[in-house]
Amino acid sequence: MKNKKTFTLVRKLIDERELDEENMDSAHDELLELIDDDPDCAWAYGLLSEIYYWSGEYADAEDKLFYYDKGVEYGEQGVEAEDDSLEACFWLAVNWGSYGHEKGIMKSLSLISPIKEMAEKCIELDESYFYGGPWRVLGRLFNKAPGFPISIGDNKKSHECFEKALEFGPTFYLNHLFIAELYVSDRKKDKAREHLEWIIDAPLNKNHEREDGNYKVDAEALLERL
Repeated sequence: MKNKKTFTLVRKLIDERELDEENMDSAHDELLELIDDDPDCAWAYGLLSEIYYWSGEYADAEDKLFYYDKGVEYGEQGVEAEDDSLEACFWLAVNWGSYGHEKGIMKSLSLISPIKEMAEKCIELDESYFYGGPWRVLGRLFNKAPGFPISIGDNKKSHECFEKALEFGPTFYLNHLFIAELYVSDRKKDKAREHLEWIIDAPLNKNHEREDGNYKVDAEALLERL
């Protein structure tokens, strides 16, 4: 890997984003400096895309599209620099998905095929990345996209993808939350309750208490509606 020292530093800063609010800014500055020196460093664009994803997750509703759009921009630059860059491909797909979610699926139908292709590429590159992330993205797409004949929505395929994601990330909250939402849409309340209760009862992961706490709130809200 090129620029491995910087990668290690930036990866640590992003992973410890909840420990110090300046960590993400520091990571952002490191990456901008790196691509200024090495504009072909694809993973650097990918991690910039990740930074904008997390920024979008915590942004006010009116600001989310801005961050996801910037995440898409950097992800696309990373894929342009190296079309097999795992970081660029994955976070591009994630930001596309989040952007589409904010816009509304019927306004984002043109994103469905690109997200699917990028997720499938990530599965080929490393299906375990980010706790089964490529499978999670694909499962979410099959669950949220309209079904035939409008689009590719298919809850059976979605379930298969989420089960694969759980193989690689059995303790990752989002894998449980997404499959629970799938079970709710399939009216399988007992199955949904199993995963929601897992989230509620699971311990908070060190350095990610805020993130996991938000997932617990989402799980409790969904459980109350069952």
